[in-house]
Amino acid sequence: MIEIRAYKMGNDKVFLVTGGTAHIGATATACVASDGKVCVDAISLPGHRERELAEELAAMAAAKLGCAVAVLMGIHMEKPSKQEIAEVVEETRGKMRRMLEQCVAEADIQ
Repeated sequence: MIEIRAYKMGNDKVFLVTGGTAHIGATATACVASDGKVCVDAISLPGHRERELAEELAAMAAAKLGCAVAVLMGIHMEKPSKQEIAEVVEETRGKMRRMLEQCVAEADIQ
């Protein structure tokens, strides 16, 4: 159900995370500060619940890649149960981890 696409933006990365009917529900940006801490900022549109996951994915990406990242996310589920939400969250985390490994491998080749 979840699709993640990555795009280079100079030295940075943009990730589009969608599932169901594609839309923008939340955006998060993250970077690694000079003290090594990951800084994250996010916004979400009214009625959308993707913000926390967008923040988590942005922080994960910035820490792994060492660059500024943006995550634009919209996952639409029609009246999901708590179990269905948990499954989609885990699927999304797993797909992001695999995407980040791919990004690192591609950077090593260049």
